[in-house]
Amino acid sequence: MRTRRGWKELYDGEDHAIYETEKNKKGEKDIVLSIRGMFVYFTPKEFSELIDGVKNASDTLFQPKGGCYQ
Repeated sequence: MRTRRGWKELYDGEDHAIYETEKNKKGEKDIVLSIRGMFVYFTPKEFSELIDGVKNASDTLFQPKGGCYQ
């Protein structure tokens, strides 16, 4: 079981937090999303893909209504 000891807190929001773990034996770090008592581990590549997906979904869900830049 992994512990949060030594993790670097990258973001601490009201509903979730994001951490960076210490390097493992291979010299790699993980990004951890803590949400609703769960910890989801991502490699940096996986986390980058998640962020791209969230941005795309956000752009689709929250498109400006009308011609705000016309």
